[in-house]
Amino acid sequence: MTSRIFMFFAASLAVCAANIAIDSQVLHDVFGDYKRGPVGAESNVQASAVTPVPEGTLVDLDYWDADSFSPAPADYDKFDWTLTKRVAASSDQNFLLSPLGLKLALAILTEAATGVTQNELSSVLGFDLDRNLVRRKFANIIESLQKESPQYILNLGSRIYIGDNAQPRQRFAAIAQEFYKTELKTVDFHNPAVASKEINNWVSNITQGRIPTLVDEDDVANMVVLVLNTLYFKGSWRHQFAPNATKPGAFYVSPKIQKSIQFMNVNDKFYYTESAKYDAKILRMPYMANKYAMYIIVPNSLSGLPRVLNDLSDLRLELNNLREYQVDVTLPKFKFDYTSQLDGILRELGIRSAFDVTASFPGIARGQRLDERLMVSKVLQRSGIEVNELGSVAYSATEIALVNKFGEDTEANAEVVANKPFLFFIQDEATRQLLFTGRVADPSLADGAFKLS
Repeated sequence: MTSRIFMFFAASLAVCAANIAIDSQVLHDVFGDYKRGPVGAESNVQASAVTPVPEGTLVDLDYWDADSFSPAPADYDKFDWTLTKRVAASSDQNFLLSPLGLKLALAILTEAATGVTQNELSSVLGFDLDRNLVRRKFANIIESLQKESPQYILNLGSRIYIGDNAQPRQRFAAIAQEFYKTELKTVDFHNPAVASKEINNWVSNITQGRIPTLVDEDDVANMVVLVLNTLYFKGSWRHQFAPNATKPGAFYVSPKIQKSIQFMNVNDKFYYTESAKYDAKILRMPYMANKYAMYIIVPNSLSGLPRVLNDLSDLRLELNNLREYQVDVTLPKFKFDYTSQLDGILRELGIRSAFDVTASFPGIARGQRLDERLMVSKVLQRSGIEVNELGSVAYSATEIALVNKFGEDTEANAEVVANKPFLFFIQDEATRQLLFTGRVADPSLADGAFKLS
């Protein structure tokens, strides 16, 4: 009988209205049953204090305004962009990934690995050879994501569900708890109806219903271990699109195909640059509190996005050119779900032993016999995003399965019109971690999928 270990990442991002008076009917029209009220009422969060960091800068709610933009080194998120580029190359449709979600899940898996399995994971992910440096890095990322504010919600949770036929090593359990804030919880996988319900309830609760069903009974039947990370973000555009300014316009899916789409508009101060390298416009759109931001890369030509995607490794360098301008922004409303099976890509990138009989995961012990040891069988991420006048919603779930080895009215200085396929990413500004990367190829499409076996 085949036993399985699944490793998931579930994430959800929602962005709602800025803190200005908005008619309740407008809120209902845009968000449906959206209940206006203090964000703290949903998550019991409090505003975080301004905290100095060793370099003397301030990581606080308004640090962007207090300091100039300083992007991370180009190789800081090499894996994230490599993954994005590979999925983007698979088709010309919409896609959405959570690079951070996958890295968090794989980082915990790496802690359970040894030998070639661990070396391949660390190499492809770009981890330092010093495990303590890696642990501190992720501990700092998680600490940053858990900073609380009344202007946004970010729920972050991590669990490892352990079946009764597996026993985690104490050292692995301690590392998971200390550095990755990961809770170990026993579950009866021999009762898949109960196990799947418990798992789905936990994910749905943290993602506030955005991912109500992550696993089904067949997924968890005879499972050994499930590693699960969940993330939910809800905030507000700092510069809100006025709902009454939204109007239909043409979106050019290709030079020969155009569709009528609802476009939003805002004219305000944004960090912006015209990139000669990519022949594209790059725009930074912050959320309230300036801790998180969405970046939009819109090519100047209708068929220019491949030029951007083919050389993503230099995108961070281009961000050095961002300067504050009065920008007139026209952005389509869009909403879509996306499912990607990523084990094939990870194999191509060099993570091979983890999927083979040579896999070594002694941190999650099931037994010493060859037929009792474990290997990765599947990596799946489910995600989705919605962007409208008041903000956006995004969510994702990454599953890694292991089996037995066998508003200002001012004339604009610049204009960004996203009426053609464009790239976007959402990041934590304090750590420069990519929460989401994606492409809008057709705002009218509601779902998509990618699989490379």
